[in-house]
Amino acid sequence: MRMRCPHCKSWANVRNSVEVTPLLRELFLVCKNAACGHTFAAATEINRTLSPSATPDPSILLPLSPHVRRRDVMEQMTRHPIAQCDRLPPADADRSGTDTDATETEPAALAP
Repeated sequence: MRMRCPHCKSWANVRNSVEVTPLLRELFLVCKNAACGHTFAAATEINRTLSPSATPDPSILLPLSPHVRRRDVMEQMTRHPIAQCDRLPPADADRSGTDTDATETEPAALAP
């Protein structure tokens, strides 16, 4: 991110930043113009969604940008649904009912 010094209009370097909230960062900047030498703080805020996340965090509440057509977003979300489960479907070997994990880890099976 680039920002100009408000006094001399030279470019400033971000020296450090601190996360205040998941949507707000405070930046600490130093003017590149040695004759100016201004140091200052700025805030960067995430304030709206332009394109919805494929992996949304339910604790983050951001409004849609007014230019986004809600119908288009809803169509996009139905074409790419978010997985509601925390595990993948079973593999073909698991569907047969055999417990492959137990047979692979049995101590007797490992003996010569």
